[in-house]
Amino acid sequence: MIKRLLLRYAMQSQSKPQDTFCTETLRVHLAEKGDGAELIWDKDDPYAMDFVTSAANLRMHIFSMNMKSRFDIKSMAGNIIPAVATTNTVIAGLIVLEKLKILSGKIDQCRTTVLNKQPNSRKKLLVLCALDPPNPNCYICASKPEVTVQLNVHKVTVLTLQDKVVKEKFTMVAPDVQRKDGKGTILTFSKEGETEANNHKKLSEFGMRNCSWLQADYFLQDYTLLINILHSEDLKKDVEFEVVGDAPEKVGPKQAEDAVKSITDDSNDGTQPSTSTAQEQDDVLIVDLDEDDSSKNADISEEERIRKRKLDRKESQYKEVTYRTEGRA
Repeated sequence: MIKRLLLRYAMQSQSKPQDTFCTETLRVHLAEKGDGAELIWDKDDPYAMDFVTSAANLRMHIFSMNMKSRFDIKSMAGNIIPAVATTNTVIAGLIVLEKLKILSGKIDQCRTTVLNKQPNSRKKLLVLCALDPPNPNCYICASKPEVTVQLNVHKVTVLTLQDKVVKEKFTMVAPDVQRKDGKGTILTFSKEGETEANNHKKLSEFGMRNCSWLQADYFLQDYTLLINILHSEDLKKDVEFEVVGDAPEKVGPKQAEDAVKSITDDSNDGTQPSTSTAQEQDDVLIVDLDEDDSSKNADISEEERIRKRKLDRKESQYKEVTYRTEGRA
């Protein structure tokens, strides 16, 4: 199936792809050069351009993206093509080999492969190593990802938090960020236009202070990151924020209750350990027992509204993906 697509989706016109058997013509063209010939990338080479156009459109077809014409791809193709065709492709191929082991149920045979700049004592460029266990302090592979960020809450805006911290640093494409204050105060929402009024507000305007917590959700990947905010006025010049060391250590069940209370009321200016436990759920509602009944009801109502909003968001994204998949089928 992939070979057929690679052969057919070489060029994209205004109406439909044209049939261009790029792999065959490229093979014949290279065979004519003979063994040992120097291969040079040139986007004016029609055979090479047909192959690049085909491969690019195949990738766009797989990810349900609009395919490009040969003219458009030629205007975009540059010096990156030789790089992609060499070292990057070698590493990508090694990744695919490891994925095949996982799909075959042979996880015990998976290895980390290191590409050396120079051959080692055994004259090998590729060195195999045993897999390391997941790092519990890693904000990607930890069971309950957490990270500590140092910044000035009186200077950093919500837009900076969204674009430079959550999106750029933590690579969350469409995050929803809310404060962990028991009320679910939303700072940014992935749907455009919902929270633009917050963009130029400082974090302090939302009650953020030293040891306040944020929760960043990326629903497309079912990923949640807890962010511990450490207020600081001593950052280096032109540095807006810093990721501090490893993620906070996790507390035991006996400490969890006290730690949760200190985080939700922001009463302690010192850094606090993480409050994540194996029993903790993402949608647990924390209510201050000192508040009156009306305040409790307001908090619960707000939490239920936010939770319903999240569920509606997930459902709409699922329907959109399903629609695209059925349309392609």
